Amino acid sequence: MTLKVSKHLTLAETEFGAAMLDEKSRRYWQLNPAAATIARALLDGGTPQDAVRAVTDRFDVDDARASADVRALLEAMRAAGVVQG
Repeated sequence: MTLKVSKHLTLAETEFGAAMLDEKSRRYWQLNPAAATIARALLDGGTPQDAVRAVTDRFDVDDARASADVRALLEAMRAAGVVQG
């Protein structure tokens, strides 16, 4: 699956995960560490599968849980209009 992530998104790491800002709409999201890992993988040009791998490499979760988390974040990003595909 090819994703098109908005060029207006920026990610700032925080003590508790990250903040993701859509500079165009000025909307932002606070992300927990797992969501921050997913967002970083996607913003760096990775696929959803790359994001799953990043989560399972960093956290003690299985592929099923990581896949569900990636799907959930992607759905939220699509609903916000900051990712297509």
